[in-house]
Amino acid sequence: MRMMSTKYDETKVEYAGFIIRWVAFTIDNAILAFITIMLLFPFPTFEDGTLVGIHRTLITLLLIFLTITFWVKYDGATPGKKLMNIKIVNEDDFETIDFKTGAKRYLGYIFSSIIFLIGFLMVAFKSKKQGLHDIFSKTAVVYTDSLVELQNRGDGK
Repeated sequence: MRMMSTKYDETKVEYAGFIIRWVAFTIDNAILAFITIMLLFPFPTFEDGTLVGIHRTLITLLLIFLTITFWVKYDGATPGKKLMNIKIVNEDDFETIDFKTGAKRYLGYIFSSIIFLIGFLMVAFKSKKQGLHDIFSKTAVVYTDSLVELQNRGDGK
């Protein structure tokens, strides 16, 4: 059973489409690439291949944690999403996601990537503009300024 938002006017919510989400994703990847280079630069060469693998794995895990933390702690948005004025929310109540939902969404990225990125392309064709990772984690990406809070009517209704 779908829970309805008691805080936001669902009729005003505008879902973010494929292009704007792709732009935000590209900005985020540029930032993550820069961070990765900065983390790898102090260790340009390892003689032991195992150390290289461990180092890269640790950096990858750090970046995954950083991404999920941005989603949770910064109102559902990475820097790219902030610049595009969009954010990730729970699909049922439009509230900011928690860490568990963020981790589930990140895992959903793997599923979205498996077959020719079809899971990401779904955003262009779904009514709520959800990719497979959104559906899997019960999230949506919306324009931040479209989240209009409901007003107390004062007449008991």
